Amino acid sequence: MLPLAEIAFLAPSGAAPMLAESGPDLSRALGRLHPLMVHFPIALALVAIGAEWWRSLARQQGLSALTRPLLWIAALSAVFATTSGWVNAAHEHAGSDSATLNLHRWIGTGTTVFLVLLAVWSSAVQAMIARASSEAVAQLGAFRWVALMGGVAVGVTGHLGGELVHGEGYLSKVLLPAAEKRELEPKTEAPVQEIALSPDETFFLEKVRPILEVHCFECHGSRKQKGGLRMDTKAWLFGPDESKWTVVPGIPEESDLLQRVLLERDDPDAMPPEGSGLTADEITVLRTWIEKGAAFPERAASGVPGLNVSAASTALATLGTVAIAGGSTVEIPEDVRKRGMEAARSLAARGVLVQPIAQESVLVDVNASRAEPPLGDADAPLLADLAPMIANLNLSQSALTDAGLSRIGPMIHLERLRLDQTAIGDEGVKALGQLGRLESVNLIATKVSPSLVAWLRQQPALRRVYVWQTALDTPELLREMRDGGRIDPIGADLPSAQPITPPMPLDPAADASGAAAKPGS
Repeated sequence: MLPLAEIAFLAPSGAAPMLAESGPDLSRALGRLHPLMVHFPIALALVAIGAEWWRSLARQQGLSALTRPLLWIAALSAVFATTSGWVNAAHEHAGSDSATLNLHRWIGTGTTVFLVLLAVWSSAVQAMIARASSEAVAQLGAFRWVALMGGVAVGVTGHLGGELVHGEGYLSKVLLPAAEKRELEPKTEAPVQEIALSPDETFFLEKVRPILEVHCFECHGSRKQKGGLRMDTKAWLFGPDESKWTVVPGIPEESDLLQRVLLERDDPDAMPPEGSGLTADEITVLRTWIEKGAAFPERAASGVPGLNVSAASTALATLGTVAIAGGSTVEIPEDVRKRGMEAARSLAARGVLVQPIAQESVLVDVNASRAEPPLGDADAPLLADLAPMIANLNLSQSALTDAGLSRIGPMIHLERLRLDQTAIGDEGVKALGQLGRLESVNLIATKVSPSLVAWLRQQPALRRVYVWQTALDTPELLREMRDGGRIDPIGADLPSAQPITPPMPLDPAADASGAAAKPGS
């Protein structure tokens, strides 16, 4: 019977399902131990090599007492780390032709073989020194130089592994001279060209791209391409080989992207791999986009009728600048920006995803829906420090209450706000004041009351409100919000509010009384 690791090597596309059918997916679990295992041999090998060169510079004879045991432990642990790395690549990067991945894999394997041979050599050198052999001094000198080359190989392997995790150029770009960095930065002198967008292209910019930015681009964007997949540009998503397309225009049932987000959350192939996954609304948007042909404009610009603020920001970002309404660029005072960046780091440590809305943008997208434990009122001061830089805020399923939301303060650049499935009510929402750029707010399954309608109508840029499973979802209040034709409230009477899968969680208290029953039940 073949060992588990060999099964993964010989049949990477079929090993995981085969093992998962009969119990835990042990092969995938072994692969995911790679990040834990790999740092151990790196540290031990570098300490052993450093100890030898310290003795060399100090003109001391003989091997360090640390060298031989550390090299042997490093060599043996490197074998396990390399094995788990190959298994991990077979699962997490199946089909990838990434040059960085291949270099990391093969240089790492070569480095492991090198460490094993170096450990054997250290034992031989130690034996020569013990016998006072005439060759001991020459062998020791050669051993130290070869060990130094091994240290370089270990460093290169680690660097490539870092680029796989954090993106290419993670270290090298920050080491460039300032002049060279400026050469690599996007140029902002080019004039903005107005481009007429079709309704489907506008739908992508307004509805689809924000979903991809939040849930997909972190692992499948410009910095990282897990599994060889990149989704942030049309050229990458729809490459020359149609058999590798994860989106099949016009055919949602054959689009791997949609099938992955529909999988149960405990399925190892479900996407995104962490958190609660996409909401029913987001899945509906993706399905609609694919059914309509999966329009993906290469670039766009502001000034196009019907193109909202968020879409204009995305469009101008592709031309080298980040704009907010009317083409003006965002300026954040340096002290405010520093506080915001510190808060962003603290939020990231809490499991909150904080990322720029576009390359080189000072504005950020904040997604707290997957934080564990859920974000609560104690975290509100962090959001308050970041508030001036927030463009999109997702507090879905958080533990924040009205008291915590009231402490966040003005968010002058906020465009999209999600409060769905929280205990937040009128007091917390009204405390946000007037949000001049707010275009969309999701209030599904919150505690808001009819008195919030006045606040909603006071928001000058507000276009869409999700009110399903709230006290606002009545024919009378929906008509009141629609009065004037500016706000489009989404309640249970519209198909886009109804879940496909998984079903929208109900409020247990409301469900017991029958007030929050599913549409059509």
